[in-house]
Amino acid sequence: MLRLEHVGLAVRDADAARATYAAVVDALSYKSETVAEQGVTTHFMAVENTKLELLEALGEDSPVHRFLERQGEGVHHLAFEVPDIDDAFERMTEAGFTPLSDTPLNGADGKRIFFLHPKSTHGVLIECCSGQPVMPDPAYADTPAGAVAYYTWGNPNRPTLLLLHGAAGSTETETHRLVRYLEPCLHVVALDFIGHGASANASPSQPLTPELFAQNAQAVLDDVGVSQAHVFGFSMGGNMALQLAHDAPDRVARVMAHGAHIDWTTATVDAMTRRLDRADAQTDRMDALHGDWEALAEALRIFIEQLPGAALRLRRQMQTVRQPVLVSMADADDLFPLQAALTLHNALPNSRLAILPGDHHALQHQRIAPLANQMRAFLAPSEHAD
Repeated sequence: MLRLEHVGLAVRDADAARATYAAVVDALSYKSETVAEQGVTTHFMAVENTKLELLEALGEDSPVHRFLERQGEGVHHLAFEVPDIDDAFERMTEAGFTPLSDTPLNGADGKRIFFLHPKSTHGVLIECCSGQPVMPDPAYADTPAGAVAYYTWGNPNRPTLLLLHGAAGSTETETHRLVRYLEPCLHVVALDFIGHGASANASPSQPLTPELFAQNAQAVLDDVGVSQAHVFGFSMGGNMALQLAHDAPDRVARVMAHGAHIDWTTATVDAMTRRLDRADAQTDRMDALHGDWEALAEALRIFIEQLPGAALRLRRQMQTVRQPVLVSMADADDLFPLQAALTLHNALPNSRLAILPGDHHALQHQRIAPLANQMRAFLAPSEHAD
């Protein structure tokens, strides 16, 4: 079932429309963007589980201007999120619907889109849009271990949420999927740990450690100019979010740890090592994602092999974390047992536990909306603060 991504509303005066929808449905305005190809300026407003896009024509040759002249202000289109925009375009065409373009086009919010002619959809203009926005260019924070890449979205005057990916992951492959759900109400910052993604390559002279990863996070917060942030981490990133809360408690307001594990055994090390071994068979792809996959994989193997010996220390360390923590996990995680979430929850003095439907550990294969909704609810007391 496709998700309603947004409702497009054609308006003559965006400022007046924003004020109206803020008053009527408590919609939160969070950004504006001009799409010259479409002849429109789009103003984004967040409402529960979807958003409004107020469409303002750039000129008389804009399709939105023609719509306003013909029909006046009102609903312009309904937009549905599709997992694969090219596949959706082909399927819709083969099913007899009439796209208004020969191929998907670049739209607002970094998405690729296409419209279906309303004559084929009972008088309603339907937009199909890609589920994944285009990645922005990274900025870099200098650290003794090398440059740490990071990305930002949303209003910097809102509370900051720092996203931390898992081992052998990156912002692009994992945490980026959360951004569209969170940027309306938060200033979102996501980093690539050293050795990962667009950051500097791993080096044999600089072992990967929890302390190093926490320093990566602090360096990014410093570079962005943020003194304190909420922190979300997936898998290893969840452990690093808790490490940061321990090492620099004044920098962390709330923690969300999804799919994290503190009770490592030789069996969990073996399971994680097998995943790295499978990735070794895709060296070209992994090099494209991380720069030097061989160096990263070797550094991660060393890092992971040390975790069973640190289990008691990790449990004791969790007892010192005083920030509110949301512990979450997919109910059929295929890497870590569900007990791992309960163990972490019980080790923390101030935590909540959320078990979500899903049969994968990998964040890129999980249903992202339920997780994002849990995060939003957990941050609700602070997300509207300026």
